[in-house]
Amino acid sequence: MQYRSPPLVSLMVLSGALCAPLSAQALALTSQGSSLGFSLSTFYSDPNAYYGALGVTTTSNGHVIMAGYARGELYLLPDVDGQTYGSISTKVSLSGIGSGYSVATAGGKTYFSPGFGGTYYQVDTTTLALTPLSLNTAVTPYLGLWANPVTGHLLSSSYSGLVDIDPLTGTVHVVTPTTGFDGVTVSPDGKTVYGENGGNIYGYDIATGTLVASYSGNGHSPDGTGVISGGALNGDIVVNNNDGTVGLIDAGSGIETIIADGGTRGDFVGPDLSNGTLFLASGDQVERLALQGATIGSNGTPEPLSLSLVGIAIAALAATARRRQT
Repeated sequence: MQYRSPPLVSLMVLSGALCAPLSAQALALTSQGSSLGFSLSTFYSDPNAYYGALGVTTTSNGHVIMAGYARGELYLLPDVDGQTYGSISTKVSLSGIGSGYSVATAGGKTYFSPGFGGTYYQVDTTTLALTPLSLNTAVTPYLGLWANPVTGHLLSSSYSGLVDIDPLTGTVHVVTPTTGFDGVTVSPDGKTVYGENGGNIYGYDIATGTLVASYSGNGHSPDGTGVISGGALNGDIVVNNNDGTVGLIDAGSGIETIIADGGTRGDFVGPDLSNGTLFLASGDQVERLALQGATIGSNGTPEPLSLSLVGIAIAALAATARRRQT
């Protein structure tokens, strides 16, 4: 979530009051996105609040936890498409906690952090009660929080740089002291952390802090990111862009293909650990992005292809081969 953008600042109400409703804009797949095997559905909508949701994650007991930025609340929802603010039965106020909310589920436990200050919390997945983590090194959250699917650690953007946090022991490892990262994600093998910084995306070896990859944001103002696991696009990176587009970055060539456009300002993303889809937060809703035969943002096993979708998968493979030859 990049708060450096003047248009966003002008739309925020710092007192916590709701902003004016947005005009309806629908994120839709491009022809390239469809040919590659992606699909979209709407998980949550809240057109009466700019940034009705930001951070979003699934829990170990099959629910979804979201952080509602504009309303200053934490939500607990069923993992079923078509949710609205009115359908939320469990919500708690985040008054006095901070802003720029991030959530992630690591090792079966869900965690929360505000942005631009505060601390890290474990979230009770039934009551949404917050318990501060005890860390052996003081770390102040900045923006972006992701769970390492292999180690169960948290990877976070902080004022100390990109950090690796073991939430069970409180041990903190600074991956890189470079600050200002947004849109943090982790590769499915648990070895590389990616983050947006200055309009581009950088990847670091978590163990050594070595810069191992960098990709241009191509002027789309990238934000939340998720790495694909499995299938023809394995290792490529989905990017939720501030300009209302969704990009797919080829990890080998660095070429970005716009797979969806027409949406409001894109921001954080979060993995659905139950089915391998990726939640895409935007100004007025949360979309669910799926990729047949693969997962996005997690290292789970994708659902097997049905016979009716074999043709789509073959077309995606062919399109990918053509794309990587250009």
